[in-house]
Amino acid sequence: MKLTGGDGVSKKSDVQNRMTQLDELVESISYRAQLISRSQKPDSGLMETRRVGFIAGFLTAVVFVLIIPLIVWGLISVF
Repeated sequence: MKLTGGDGVSKKSDVQNRMTQLDELVESISYRAQLISRSQKPDSGLMETRRVGFIAGFLTAVVFVLIIPLIVWGLISVF
């Protein structure tokens, strides 16, 4: 006994086609999830080091804008 759909296509091949489509969909979703995961790793690393980076940048700017010119002009004696 062979089961067929209304258009003469067997239900077994219809199920196989749907399973193939579902497998492709799952693979696509998995690939996208991996891409999102990879892009969030650097973002989370940047978020954790932003405070230290801001402080280091601010102190470097203070040295270059204030301290070094004052030393060159002789307003601050280093030794």
